[in-house]
Amino acid sequence: MSLYQVGIYHNTTSTFLPYDSEDLVSLVFTFDLERPDGTSAEQVADWAFRAFNADLDLLESDQRDGNADPMVFPLACLYRLLRLRSVAVGDVLRVACGEQVWWLGCGRSGWDAVDEPWPYQGKPLTAKRIYEHLAADRQR
Repeated sequence: MSLYQVGIYHNTTSTFLPYDSEDLVSLVFTFDLERPDGTSAEQVADWAFRAFNADLDLLESDQRDGNADPMVFPLACLYRLLRLRSVAVGDVLRVACGEQVWWLGCGRSGWDAVDEPWPYQGKPLTAKRIYEHLAADRQR
């Protein structure tokens, strides 16, 4: 098994258009994912796309039936509890495994290799960020 570190970057410049190097992106979510050795970065990106786009009822059903990775449902729930929008065309994923790092732009029909976006905004998912989100929810 290999450990992948994944970052989801939402495109804040354009909506539903393929990523362009002039677009600004914001890091909104990070997570680690174990996958079998030899899994490609595109397969990891496909996993993330499904997790953060599929209906939670479907993911829960897959989980119950034993047809899903045990991490997909809890991560999808956390993503939605943070009120993050679906991963869409134009968004960028950073997939890292060991020394290898891939930057992938969500295209209209798959993933395109892109250069590291710069500059970008956002912070990795931390306990502090979750506490801030929970405090903001209490004030609503």
